[in-house]
Parts: sequence; C-alpha cells; structure tokens
Amino acid sequence: MRIPRVACINDLSGYGRCSLTTAISVLSAAGVQACPVPTAVLSKHTGFDSYYFKDLTDSLEPYMNDWKQLEFDGIYSGFLGSAEQIEAVEGFIDFHKKKNSHTSIIIDPVMGDAGRLYATYTPQMQKEMKRLVKSADILTPNITEACFLTDTLYLGEEIYPQKATELVKRLSEKTQAKIVLTGIVKHDKILNMTYSDGDIQLSEVLREKNIYSGTGDIFSSVVCAFILKGKPLHKAVDIAGRFISEAIEKTAVSNTPLTEGVVFEPVLHKLWNM
Repeated sequence: MRIPRVACINDLSGYGRCSLTTAISVLSAAGVQACPVPTAVLSKHTGFDSYYFKDLTDSLEPYMNDWKQLEFDGIYSGFLGSAEQIEAVEGFIDFHKKKNSHTSIIIDPVMGDAGRLYATYTPQMQKEMKRLVKSADILTPNITEACFLTDTLYLGEEIYPQKATELVKRLSEKTQAKIVLTGIVKHDKILNMTYSDGDIQLSEVLREKNIYSGTGDIFSSVVCAFILKGKPLHKAVDIAGRFISEAIEKTAVSNTPLTEGVVFEPVLHKLWNM
C-alpha cells in the first residue's frame, strides 16, 4: 500500500495540543506520512501565561531547499510567524507545484479570530498572506480570516446563509481555490461550508460551550489527510467534524483545562477506518 506524503509547515509547541504536534499525530493515524517543517519552536503555545519561543525564519529556506529532490503528494501550511516566512513558503509551493502539478496545496491561513487579527500579525503579513492563498487548491479559513482576506466587514459568526455564501464565493473568486469556511454559528450548531466548483455543501456539529485550543489545527489536519487519501472535499470535512466532536466528548469528561487542547488521543485510532 502506498502511503501519501505531505510537507507540514507549522510551528512546534512542546506542550498544548496544537500545530505540528496535532498535525503529525492526526496525519500519521490516518495513514499519511507527515514531514514536518517547523517555523518556530515553543515550549508551550501562546495561550499559556509563559512560554519559550525560538523563531526559525533564518533556518526555513535552507531547510526547504534541502528537500528540492523530494516529491510530495501534498503541502499543508499552517501558522506562519513573519512576512519572510510567508514568502519562503510561497517559493517552496511554487517549486514543488511546477515539479509535480498534482501536488495538493492545503492552506490554513491562521491569521486571527473573533473579528481581530492576532497581535503578532502585521499589515505586511496580511498582504503577503493574500498573495500566498492564491497558491492554494484548498483553503480552510475561519470567518475572521475570510473577511480579512477579502476586505469584507466582519459581522460576527451568525452569518448563515446569505453572508456566508457571499463570503465563500468572494474568496473563491480571489484565490481560485476550493473553500472550507469554518465556525459558522447557527443556533446550537456549528456549520462548516464547503464551496467547490460552484457547489455548496454543509457539514454541521453540535456547538460546544467551551472553546478549546487547537481545534482548527485538528480540523485542517483531518481534511488534509483525507484529501490525500482520495476523499471528496465535503466528505473530508464531514469526517473532520465527526472526529472533533468525538474528541471533545472525551475532553469534556476528563476536565482538561481549555489551554491544553482537545484530548484526541483516545479516538486517534478511528481515523484509520473513517
């Protein structure tokens, strides 16, 4: 059996379930070879009160240049910490896409949430990300990120159906990518809207009262894994939603602090057969 191979570009947090820690676990459990490209190393993710942070911008381009002889079925980009990193990733994607046009490019823009950019996100980074997402085959923004990428006024998360539909169409026109818009609130449900070749599909899960760190990383990692395994995009989104729901159920009964993220370890084995 051939194992798909994906380059995972993200930061590595030693404690707290997010970024590369999540991506490597999820992709591997689903049957995909995860090849990490660390953009930064943190002792704990930034949701904790204290953490050590080591920026790896200077190492990123030489690291990726050493992979020019390799081939990847997918390139999956998550958190990027500087405009220079975004530019380096754009070059990496461009090289491998020219080398193999079938390489799937999955980009989670990781820019902000709740209508605000993250404190570390500069106007130059926003400009560079607008360019990078044009390289994506599949884009998985939350509503905040989709608004910033399209210069659309943020109106909150209860924007289904008209405003959500307008937003995915506008983003698709700007990027030519298939869009998965995450985190749309509808009463007691969370909707994920998939827009592909003019077709809209919806996947819904129960809305949880607690917001755990790292759920976006889990979602995009599951979607990436099942795209590379040949699933249609809306099916990959359904699987991601179901997996997160099961993991959150385990988390809720374990009384895990929100900053420690979703307890997905007990349900990882289910990804193999999903």
